[in-house]
Amino acid sequence: MLSSTFHLNGSEYSSQQKTISVPIIINRLPTSSMLVEVGIGTFNNNAYKSYLLAMDTGGGLSWTQCEGCKIPPEGRCYPQKEDYFPNSKSKSYILVEPKLTYQRQYGDGSYSHGFYSKETFTFHSTSSSSPPLKFSNIIFGCGIKNHLRSSKAFLIAGVMGMGDDKESFVYQIKNQIGGRFSYCFVRNDVENPLPMYLRFGTNIKPPQSPKTLKFQKAVFPVYNVNMVDIGVNGEQLHLSKAQMFAPDSKVKGLIIDSGSEFSHLYEKAYDAIVSKMDKYFLERKGEFTKENLGNGRSCYSRINGKKYNNIPGVTFYFEGGVQLDIIPEGTFQRNIDPRRKEIFCLMFFRSGLNLNILGAFQQVNHKFIYNINDMTLQFGREDCAKNEIRLTSTDASASNGDVGERYD
Repeated sequence: MLSSTFHLNGSEYSSQQKTISVPIIINRLPTSSMLVEVGIGTFNNNAYKSYLLAMDTGGGLSWTQCEGCKIPPEGRCYPQKEDYFPNSKSKSYILVEPKLTYQRQYGDGSYSHGFYSKETFTFHSTSSSSPPLKFSNIIFGCGIKNHLRSSKAFLIAGVMGMGDDKESFVYQIKNQIGGRFSYCFVRNDVENPLPMYLRFGTNIKPPQSPKTLKFQKAVFPVYNVNMVDIGVNGEQLHLSKAQMFAPDSKVKGLIIDSGSEFSHLYEKAYDAIVSKMDKYFLERKGEFTKENLGNGRSCYSRINGKKYNNIPGVTFYFEGGVQLDIIPEGTFQRNIDPRRKEIFCLMFFRSGLNLNILGAFQQVNHKFIYNINDMTLQFGREDCAKNEIRLTSTDASASNGDVGERYD
């Protein structure tokens, strides 16, 4: 049994403590990666090395590039802003297995191979008067062979796994946080928003008019909910299961994945949405024109400059009458060309994995609360640019985290 403990200034938490709020850094367009600053390791004067990790609810094991990636022939690094993690110099680093023991492959072609290890993870407190929050003996991947496909890869030192997997960071600390974490992503076009926070704890404030879904267990350790239909501009498409799910798909539902920048849908579901969008804009051809940008994307333009007025959204329908309405700003990306023409491009894509994935871009202006004890997702519409920073109290205690298998 591999365990992790939670410390404040070196003392283990064992009584009521504050809900943990960790700042989220949004990686602005053209990407929508959500990054968390994590201190890793213990060096002289109890210092640590700070890295930006991509927050990934679709991934299990957390990993970062380690110094060994520079050593041939096995080593391979992608360029990053910070120095590769010097694990050999960290006082708290523990090598769990002496061989290359983990391999993570991602749908976009990114990968990391390396060593199962233990290390101390440190997070800045939201209060300048409070000391950093430390989690000891966290299982993570010390990456030796790594490749990250992202236009902002130089900022990203690895992945913070938040998925439905015993290897993930949240599962290793679930007893301390009551099995709950939450986030609320700000729209990319909002100027000077208040800070976003990744929150852990039982006293997370719920959104207004919350809706609750039960996660469905899948072959893969992902957060999967039972999708029954899709709609455009508030009108259901009445898709059959054959239109929504590939015959050979191992996950029949919608995967909630903050680590995917955009949403990807099974090709028949995607084609149905595009067809409905084409019809919507054709009926308004006095205002809109379909654009052929030569990149295979569905884009539409107009001259009037009304921002997102008259721009449709997409709705996902779930069992029990629950629905998730994706706002127009989370459905289309708006750009202005030199002639002051607005161009709106659909930010849903065909899935190369025959899966339906709700990415970070589409999750904006909704608060999501994950309960990994009850396996439920609570969500609701919220202006995330006004995200509150008030902290409340919750119980915290030591936790145990078993190493499990990952589907990648």
